[in-house]
Amino acid sequence: MFDGAMGSTLISLGLPEGECPESWNLTHSEVISDIHQNTFGANRLRLASFGYNNRVEEINIRAVEIAKKVCPKDKFVAGDIGPCGDFLEPMGKFSIEELEKSFLEQARALAPPKGGVDFFSIETMCDLREAMIAIEVIKTVSDLPIFVSMTFDKKPKGYFTIMGNTISECATNLKKAGADVIGANCTLGSAEMIGLVEELRKGTDLPIIIQPNAGKPELIGGKLVYRQDPESFAEDIRKTVNAGANFVGGCCGTTHEFIRVIHKRLFG
Repeated sequence: MFDGAMGSTLISLGLPEGECPESWNLTHSEVISDIHQNTFGANRLRLASFGYNNRVEEINIRAVEIAKKVCPKDKFVAGDIGPCGDFLEPMGKFSIEELEKSFLEQARALAPPKGGVDFFSIETMCDLREAMIAIEVIKTVSDLPIFVSMTFDKKPKGYFTIMGNTISECATNLKKAGADVIGANCTLGSAEMIGLVEELRKGTDLPIIIQPNAGKPELIGGKLVYRQDPESFAEDIRKTVNAGANFVGGCCGTTHEFIRVIHKRLFG
């Protein structure tokens, strides 16, 4: 079992629009400890837009400290690494070298002996190249397991990232790069993830991780609202497990209640 949505949970607890979520590891540690660890966007390139680019190590190490303090016995803390916040050149502004440097700084802060995470979770990646850069960088500082989760859209011809990467292409290249677990999170709802798992399982012998959104969001009163209920979500998660998923959790819109119901559905 993985966790649910950090971002939407923080918003529900008062994170103002435009404020850096990762900064709450420093300013609202009690809130973070009540939810779980949060380092998703804590890389220099993404933090720069909030003015926190010189506090990368501090934010990441503090996030791990908070998570470890509340982590139950025999459970695990992930070093969560998300995308840089823009595309690689020529579509975006970042070079491969900039990504390598940024991911390296974050990975060093998260890995033992500084942060001391139990494994790495590279997630919400829409560009296969960026995910592979993150894997390669992590492997230079740690031999801990690496989970990699891509984001896909469902098109008439199948599942694709916004960069056009297919499930088969991602599965093949992520395994070759050294990922230990691969899968998908965000963008898709729980029902759409069932078919994705079926297709992914045909193309890989690696363990699969799946973390769907709580349905399609609706903009109500200027806020994104996810209307799916925990029971239907949990039933879809059960179907993804039957289709071959090994690790399951939730992404945008999922709360602790979603995770509780999933656990009950799977384990009784």
